[in-house]
Amino acid sequence: MKLTPVALLLSGLCAVSLAAHAQQAGEPVYREYTGYIDYGKSPKASDDARHTGTWEHWKDRAKLDEKRVASAEDQWTTNWKFMDPPFDGSLHGGHEAQDRGEELYKQLNANGRFATCLGAKRGDLKSLRLQYPQYNRTLKRVVGMEQMIEHCAQQQGMKLENGSYDNTAVSVYITAFSNGMPLKIDVTRGPLKDSFERGKKLFHTKAGWTNFSCATCHVSIVGRSLRGQTPTTHYGDIAHWPTYRTKDELQSLHVRFAECNRNAGVQPLKIGSQEYTDIEVFMTALSNDYPVAVPSARD
Repeated sequence: MKLTPVALLLSGLCAVSLAAHAQQAGEPVYREYTGYIDYGKSPKASDDARHTGTWEHWKDRAKLDEKRVASAEDQWTTNWKFMDPPFDGSLHGGHEAQDRGEELYKQLNANGRFATCLGAKRGDLKSLRLQYPQYNRTLKRVVGMEQMIEHCAQQQGMKLENGSYDNTAVSVYITAFSNGMPLKIDVTRGPLKDSFERGKKLFHTKAGWTNFSCATCHVSIVGRSLRGQTPTTHYGDIAHWPTYRTKDELQSLHVRFAECNRNAGVQPLKIGSQEYTDIEVFMTALSNDYPVAVPSARD
């Protein structure tokens, strides 16, 4: 029997509800997973050479093949790096966000405490982005930079909710000070290792009425057409986030996770949740050794 989309959605919601009740009752919950690929103990962006083989096409932003970029069939192999700065000289929403972020940062850091709270030594923002995600002893959890922006802004009497435009704008402004510097987080030990392992599992966990995982698109069917789009590799992606979406929306990474959840028929989690942060850690590790580039843009 072929189910209608509405029936599929209802069946998916019922499955989620039953799973929640089972979990509350202490019963094991059956989950399906997309098979893992070999991530290794110390992953890095260049590992994609043995995954999709596209690494050679985007490893150097300054040497992107213009014909490949313009090709409807091959554009995905450049992993959207053609829209990283300086892809052109025009003004887009990411530049406007960077200006807004500078304005807010100067308000927040009038007494220098905001930068100190974020971990900037002597107020220097250079390379600060490279410290995140990190384990924060005050919050007693692993956090991304946007979560710390919210926390540190609150200490200065300003509400900058994680996922909001202004929070993300401050993140763009700060991140730009690390442009050209390679990401490098250590997931071989401690809380970041635990977070990486949880994030890897979540990335491969199927859910929703589509029974998709993040890895369904970015591992199983990467490079194949899906709803008019072609999923790209999940390696090297974090280096240009936050990003400006050309549908006129500034997005943090967690907002993108929520959007992906909705597209897959999964109830989104709270922005800044530990689950989204774990996936952020996992994906950041897969961008190790790849240089930061913001403000970026993508469709």
